[in-house]
Amino acid sequence: MSKDADVEQAKPGEEQQAAPTIESAAPTMVSTATTVIAVTNGEASPEVAPAAGTEAAAEQVKPAGTTTIAGIELAADKGSNKTNMDPALINFKVLYVLTQLVGLTMIVLVGTWIGQHFGGLGGTSNPKLEFNWHPLFMTIGFIYLYGNSILIYRGFRTTRKKTLKLTHAGIHLAAFVLTVIALKTVFDSHNLASPPIPNMYSLHSWLGLSAVIIFSLQYVAGFVAFLAPGLRENYRIAMMPLHIYFGLFGFGLAIASALMGITEKAIFAITNPPYSTLPPAGLLANVIGVLYVVFGALVVYLATEPSYKRKPIPEDTALLTSSSANE
Repeated sequence: MSKDADVEQAKPGEEQQAAPTIESAAPTMVSTATTVIAVTNGEASPEVAPAAGTEAAAEQVKPAGTTTIAGIELAADKGSNKTNMDPALINFKVLYVLTQLVGLTMIVLVGTWIGQHFGGLGGTSNPKLEFNWHPLFMTIGFIYLYGNSILIYRGFRTTRKKTLKLTHAGIHLAAFVLTVIALKTVFDSHNLASPPIPNMYSLHSWLGLSAVIIFSLQYVAGFVAFLAPGLRENYRIAMMPLHIYFGLFGFGLAIASALMGITEKAIFAITNPPYSTLPPAGLLANVIGVLYVVFGALVVYLATEPSYKRKPIPEDTALLTSSSANE
């Protein structure tokens, strides 16, 4: 008998039995695809439910934090998961920690410099020792705190913007208080010296006082524009670029003034052996100056790199909507 005849004599029941066999292959193919995707993503294979071949299985409630790709549930990327974190955010965190380490090292070295080589700290009874408050408080307030106030919005990305505004203003206020004390100590050390030392004759003093004035005007303008109620939102938006620019400009001017100041102190005070021979006090002064530059460069880079910009959170949107409605 020919093959065609065999096909013609096939029973209806045999044709019905062949269909389930073909249908049962589909779940196996889906399972294989699931395994391939899990390996490609470098993640552990998700548990695959028994192949049911029904639409009800696809409509089951998905656990939180899952993503469906072609009907297959995969773990969703989470911002808190370091393995799935945005590379730009990872770079920011590394540089942010490095900035803090440089800043703290800078403060410790300034304290060591004035403690070991210039007699430590003192009051008005000893003008030379009273002067030593000036580099210490300027380093803490006008460089370290000023820089961290600039970075507050990017360093604390998930905090409400209103809280960040208050923190930004608070850090600026602390920096301003330390700066005022530092200025008083330097004027006292000049006026109470015997004989008195002239004030405001050096380029360091000119640029330093200019930086303090810019810083103070920035604080007042920022408070009126972004904290005090009543100013329309469009005015705040218009003032923001100026606030950012002059904030960074004042910070850069503070760094430049600090470099001039520490050089001036090294030339005048390191005399035995002289600064030109690079004794330990002179070497430490140079290292502090380098740290000033590195800290300033890191702060400016972190504050201006577009990929590090803080993204608004839902609370910010709600606050902005409420503010616009009140106006």
